[in-house]
Amino acid sequence: MKLMRKLGIVTILIMIALVVALSAKGVHEHVLKTAQIDEASGLARSLINPEILYTHNDSGGENAIYAIDTKGQLRAKIVIEGVQNRDWEEIATARDPISGKAHIYIGEIGDNAARYSSVSVYRFPEPSLVSGDSLYTIKTYDTITIQYEDGPRDAEAMFIQPQTGDLYIISKREEKVGIYRIPYPQQTLKINTAIKVGTMNMQWVTAADISPNGRSILVKNYASVKRFKVGRKQSIAEALARRPKNMPYKIEPQGEAICFDHKGKGYYTLSEAGEDGIQILYYYK
Repeated sequence: MKLMRKLGIVTILIMIALVVALSAKGVHEHVLKTAQIDEASGLARSLINPEILYTHNDSGGENAIYAIDTKGQLRAKIVIEGVQNRDWEEIATARDPISGKAHIYIGEIGDNAARYSSVSVYRFPEPSLVSGDSLYTIKTYDTITIQYEDGPRDAEAMFIQPQTGDLYIISKREEKVGIYRIPYPQQTLKINTAIKVGTMNMQWVTAADISPNGRSILVKNYASVKRFKVGRKQSIAEALARRPKNMPYKIEPQGEAICFDHKGKGYYTLSEAGEDGIQILYYYK
């Protein structure tokens, strides 16, 4: 009997080791090769520039986003003229569902103390990054002003549904975080209302992204990454209320950024710099 118990324990340990090995398989690490992005707080795939990702710094950072390649090399800096980085917490890309034009959305949606009556999302056409150019200035952009229907919220997660153009924000600090929808077309001459369409059983949500085909959503907090499937007849709120699948994730110093790859199969994560100053761009295939 003792021998059987020992064999059982050994079997369990082998199974655990196998699960860990399988979950780590396919994870690629690339050191971020720039000192300009020390507080990465958002990540989005380019829609028109192959193998390019966009990121930006947290509150108080420069009013710029950075184009990096999938190996962690800085390729370009894009300055948004005339705005400040009060608390940029998320970035997303999406094509307009009518015109098909690719846009970048910067989410100034952070509000630690929930004291701002409104938050802003800046939207502009995605530029074509011509080889050799490393600095771009955006002078024309839309400002989407948003008020939550149930009062101020702190948030760090945002994405745009590809089929509809609706913008979604997931709040951060509640016991069950809120899911908010800002319907397409978002207004630029008046305040948009963020409609609460549901809640999800997560806390401290720091980032989210939706796949190019709109069928999967990644949501992360500081400790995990979860994937939600979106059924053909399901709303986003219904999908996020379902039981998710736990995805592989290496704990980062302060992980606040995630995005799908260009095919919607794998995903990238990026964190603020750790004590050693090194930042890793992780790719989970």
